[in-house]
Amino acid sequence: MKQLIIFVFTISIAMGCSHNNKTNNKASDKTNMAISNSDGESMIVPLGKEKGTLISKNEISGNDIKEVPNIASKTGEKAIEGGNPNAENESLKIRRAYTQFKNGTAYYKDGEIQKAIDAFKLSLEYKPDNDKAFYNLGKIYYELGQKDLSMAYYKDAVSLNEDDSLSLLGIGLIYYQSKLYPDALLYYNKAIEAAPYYAMAYFNRGTMLGQNKQYQQSLSDLTNAIKYDPDFSESYLNRGLAYFYSKDMDNACIDWKRAESMGNLKAKDAVRIYCSGSMSQ
Repeated sequence: MKQLIIFVFTISIAMGCSHNNKTNNKASDKTNMAISNSDGESMIVPLGKEKGTLISKNEISGNDIKEVPNIASKTGEKAIEGGNPNAENESLKIRRAYTQFKNGTAYYKDGEIQKAIDAFKLSLEYKPDNDKAFYNLGKIYYELGQKDLSMAYYKDAVSLNEDDSLSLLGIGLIYYQSKLYPDALLYYNKAIEAAPYYAMAYFNRGTMLGQNKQYQQSLSDLTNAIKYDPDFSESYLNRGLAYFYSKDMDNACIDWKRAESMGNLKAKDAVRIYCSGSMSQ
């Protein structure tokens, strides 16, 4: 007789997994990638021209670099020299904020975490309304296990940009891990409202709903997670679990086999135990 095993829904602590994981602003149907996963910055976001608009780390707004003195940076870039005394102070602050922000992303990429923290904090001294710097600090402190600090920075980011889906999801995740499920659901809902194509937001909300035995709602969310990021095996694993607990073994096994084909070891166990011979009947 085959041994039965108990599977539980698995949550992801990541807030983005692939290029298909989109985090668009609700004000536009066009999706904006919040990060570049190919450059090793691992969810540290680049500085935007304005709230909700992101630029690459090699792109600089013309207004930001006009008529300011040279400033060296870790990345080796320098601002353009200028000589407008009336605009210099504010322009210099903006440029220094931008330089320190870029330093922070470079330090993070190189694994120099404390220097990254210091750079992002210094960037905020020059430009205290940069929600992306607050998000990055929240992400770093989360990775360091300092969830109270992480939560504070995420909430600062949201206070500046209510459509910051990354910070909203980060807050929801911390509430979830603290077993404050109604609060987690509130922020997952906000993340999805801000970013209707954000696969990880659907995944986390759908997983939590599945854990709370709301299987039909879980299936809906996990189906959306797969729609917007079909390459994340955990979504198939968890949707299979929702089907399993809904007593739909045919669809459960279809999803588990798909996750197994993607290299998911938990799904492999599920297929072996539940999807062979009489066990799948």
